[in-house]
Amino acid sequence: MEPKRVIVTYCDESGSWPSIEKDLAARLPLRNLVWKPSNNRDRRNISMLDVELKRFSPESSKNLPPVTLLQNPYLNLYFVNCEDNEVYKTTVRQQIREWIQLVTSKKNQEWLIVHISSQENARAAKFLRSSVLDKVKADFNTSKKDRVAQVRMADTEMSEMELWADFTEKMKEGIVTSFDQNVLTFEEDIRRLDSQRQMPGWNYCTFFILKEGLTNAYEMLNLHEEALRQYDELEASFFQILRDNALTWYGKFGGMHEGDDDANLLDLNRKPYRDLIMQNTISVFDFRTYLFGRQCNLLFRLRRPVEICRRALIFISSFSRTVREHVLNLTENFLESWIYSACMSIVNECDETVLISTDDPHMMVKLDGAKAQLLQLARQQLDKLGIQHGRLPKELPFIMSLGYDDASFPATEEVERKPMSKELLDAVSTDDKFDVLYLSVSARAIRGYDGSGRHRSSLLLHGDVAALQYHRKKYTEAARIMESITWQYGNHNWTVLENELVIKHAKCLKELGDTVKYAEACLTLLRNMDDLKDEDKLYYSNELFSTVTSKELRQEIHHEFAPMFTVKVVSVVDIVHDDDGSYVDIMIENKLPKDIEFNKLSVRMVSGEVDELWFNLRHGVMKPGKNTFRVTCETSASGSYVLEKVHLKTGKLVFLYDFLQESRKRIFRVDSHPRALKATITPPQETELGQTSTFAVHVFSGRNQVAEASLSLFPASEGISLLTTPTLAYSKQLSNDEGETAATGEISLETYDAISLPAFGPNETLIITVPYETYMNSSEHSIKLSVNYLTPNSKRHTFALTTSIDTMLPLQVSHSIIWRDDCLNLKLDVTCTSYVPIRILNVDLHHPARIKDFKQAPFAGEMTIFPRQHASFVFKISRAKDAEEADQAHFIVTYHSLRDEVEKALTSIIEADLVKAQLEQHASFVTMHMKSHLLKGIDYMSYGMSDELELPPLDVASCEAILAHHDPKTRETLIGILKDLFSDNKQLEYDQIMALTSSNQPFQISFPIPLPTSQMLTTVEIIVDNSQDLIVGTPTTFKVLVKNSAYWNPNKDKEQDFDFYYDIVVDYENWLLCGHKKRLFSTKPGATTTHSVALVPLKTGPLHVPKISVTSASGSVYNQTSYVNEAEQVLVKPRTTTSTFFIDQQRGVHFSGNMVDR
Repeated sequence: MEPKRVIVTYCDESGSWPSIEKDLAARLPLRNLVWKPSNNRDRRNISMLDVELKRFSPESSKNLPPVTLLQNPYLNLYFVNCEDNEVYKTTVRQQIREWIQLVTSKKNQEWLIVHISSQENARAAKFLRSSVLDKVKADFNTSKKDRVAQVRMADTEMSEMELWADFTEKMKEGIVTSFDQNVLTFEEDIRRLDSQRQMPGWNYCTFFILKEGLTNAYEMLNLHEEALRQYDELEASFFQILRDNALTWYGKFGGMHEGDDDANLLDLNRKPYRDLIMQNTISVFDFRTYLFGRQCNLLFRLRRPVEICRRALIFISSFSRTVREHVLNLTENFLESWIYSACMSIVNECDETVLISTDDPHMMVKLDGAKAQLLQLARQQLDKLGIQHGRLPKELPFIMSLGYDDASFPATEEVERKPMSKELLDAVSTDDKFDVLYLSVSARAIRGYDGSGRHRSSLLLHGDVAALQYHRKKYTEAARIMESITWQYGNHNWTVLENELVIKHAKCLKELGDTVKYAEACLTLLRNMDDLKDEDKLYYSNELFSTVTSKELRQEIHHEFAPMFTVKVVSVVDIVHDDDGSYVDIMIENKLPKDIEFNKLSVRMVSGEVDELWFNLRHGVMKPGKNTFRVTCETSASGSYVLEKVHLKTGKLVFLYDFLQESRKRIFRVDSHPRALKATITPPQETELGQTSTFAVHVFSGRNQVAEASLSLFPASEGISLLTTPTLAYSKQLSNDEGETAATGEISLETYDAISLPAFGPNETLIITVPYETYMNSSEHSIKLSVNYLTPNSKRHTFALTTSIDTMLPLQVSHSIIWRDDCLNLKLDVTCTSYVPIRILNVDLHHPARIKDFKQAPFAGEMTIFPRQHASFVFKISRAKDAEEADQAHFIVTYHSLRDEVEKALTSIIEADLVKAQLEQHASFVTMHMKSHLLKGIDYMSYGMSDELELPPLDVASCEAILAHHDPKTRETLIGILKDLFSDNKQLEYDQIMALTSSNQPFQISFPIPLPTSQMLTTVEIIVDNSQDLIVGTPTTFKVLVKNSAYWNPNKDKEQDFDFYYDIVVDYENWLLCGHKKRLFSTKPGATTTHSVALVPLKTGPLHVPKISVTSASGSVYNQTSYVNEAEQVLVKPRTTTSTFFIDQQRGVHFSGNMVDR
């Protein structure tokens, strides 16, 4: 329907129209109008108004009925082009009056007199007493409203806008005033007619035409929002009448005309709808079509396409139900054809006519989704037609488009189907044509859903397309689509649809020979087996396991246990009497309807102490229902383990179950057999500072005869690396009280990943020394070890352990040397750097061959030093006469840590108690946690001072937490043993502890002590004459005796002269030197030289004698100086004199003679 324009008439009896027509048309349409409704509603802004100018004729003065208001003028213009007053009086004024009389006879029409003047006439009118314009205003502006406007033509003194401003403003005002009056008239008539609704003879069609007249008026003034509101009210009133069953004005339902089933809903020119309404002969079908089309037409003008699509979806869905009630009176397939055509016409119209701004992406998203819904509804009609005409099978997912009434339609062409739409009739004629239309509509809907983010709806359509390709036996394309969407169906829990799709997918994959994906499709179906028939369960179970065990499948497939299997760990047994391993009883429920043969069943446990334990069972059969299997572990590693996962492998298929996904972790305690093979890492018993650092690996065979074994070592922390050497030294010891060494040897080393160990028998221990180095300042470093060994029963086991080693020494040693002619005194200071006191058992000095003998200061036999405390040891060393040079001795300290004493004593007690309780397998665990948690409160400082140990109270809560993963009976027994330990041994004496640890070997540290060599030893002595007193300020002569000795270098030539110089170190606050401070002299080995030095004491009292150093003048001779007067002091006296004083009582004091100088 073409938009109507506001009619404005003009009367031009002066012949001015040709001169102003072009200029006036250039100022149309009118802009920025404001309507202020008289009914107190909100003001409305009209941005633009198109005007149709018509020449005034007497016929236009006739009053037309309200419904034809669009044909009535809103404003009447009268153009006056006269500047002659006389002409105006005689002719023009009367013409205007006659025109006004005709115009005012009309209802709700405005009029305006327009005076046209040129620039010359306007200038001439300035000199006239009264112009024509003034007279027109005086004659016709009788009311308060100004109805006269002026237009100046070609006036150069004013702008174009100013020339026409007065006229255009009054023209807009007149149109809006006329419109407001007409609206009031319409509303009054509508209210009056609506109030008569219940009266006999009332007709809805008449009411509709009247209200639509108001709607057209709004539309004509571009008030589309107001017009739409009127149509919405008309629709609401129609539904009210429909509910009251008062449709007496519609003689028939309609829809019987040709083209009704495929017409464009927005085409309002297809039928004379308005004439049919006025004639009261319109059908319900045509009326609803017209009303909806008018609403959409206004929404298009409001640029609201999203609302159009949403309204269309509601209208088509609701009206189709009304049409279904009259389906018996309609042609076959009319409803499907009408719905399809209606949806497609709306979508196509939106695509073709709506101009959406690209800077509003949110609107585009909404529009895509709304159009997709209409396209999907249209596609559903194709499903129905395809099933009815044999183009589609009557199965999922196509039958989902059939309603309750559609389910009875046969799938063949037994009944002749004649859809009225030529497009649909052509589509259902062949499969190819049907597929083209089906895929085209589906693709448009999918693009719309994807663009709007509605991926679930898009998935459904993808599934429909895949089902069509499968039905056409296009397996490659069908499989490609299904593979990309089936897993998403599962994520949305569309199990029924998923199964139907996966069954088709599986058949496609089987036809294509893709065994991997075919097995995965069977797994997907069995995952949803609750929605499968029993025969389908069995079929796909057989298909799955025959596929995964076939040679054609070369790729391993992983899948979860659930829902085909449920798994539960029944128990963990860690003591097997005839083997070093442990086992787990596991229960698996098989929900599939067949026996399943598996190749391997594995259970994995993990912990922070050791990486993992694997429990395995090779080959077995799992029957339907509950099955219990025992899986064994060949690795012996004590620790608390978290149950992590279960693997079930059959052919190339591996079922997985992750216990960590459960809400509560399951933790088990696994302890190795007390007589199983074990390995530990300890510091070496003897450590030599300055040599390569080492640790000892102890491998105890236990009850096993080990014929073959390999050791693996790996750093488990940063800052430590194992040094590669050609061989590693080892020793073999028998496990007896004496710890007798049976053999020693070397092991070839290529890599620490697998070190081959020699064979060893039961109760034997291999001790392997491993060198390492550290490059980070850390006191502890972690080492991971594992021993893989073969027992006589041909079973291969593994022992694994991650432990830490302490790389910091608990003692430090510093030294100093005092030289003498015939010996040297070596002073060694030992400092405790540990935070636990150290008990020194013995000290010794291993000297080189050039040392004749040494004498040690008395040592009590044991000494306890505390953190940061020092202990000094002095050795007097003499040389051997014919010994060659050696540069260092070794100071050896034998010690125990008080912590080691206490821990080993308590460990021996608790191990004995565990053996009595037959729980010796828990010894390592209990003792480890006892050391790290329960013995923290021991005061080792007090124990070191008093030799009495007081155990802290037992923390029962901590014990329960440590033993939380043991079974209740074992936990109770272990806690009882700990309670007895802490109560019975609350106070231990030193002798008791020593008795319990008598078999423990002490540690030794060898500290290298450099012994400096000297070619010459110079002894310096200052001789003071005791017969002479030292007087302050008086010079005194000292004799300096310098004796050279070759005691420490007996091979030196005694007749050779050597140059030396002495240097006197003077404290100038106490002494003043008179003479040479530094002097060169020559001497032979064994000779003594004498030198005189004059010194002046500056202070009284005891003063230290200045120190004198002697240095060789030659760089090839190295000498040491022994200063005899190192700590000697001399007494300096004051100078004394006598003085006589004479006292005169009147004149003061006089003195003369000698005076004490102080």
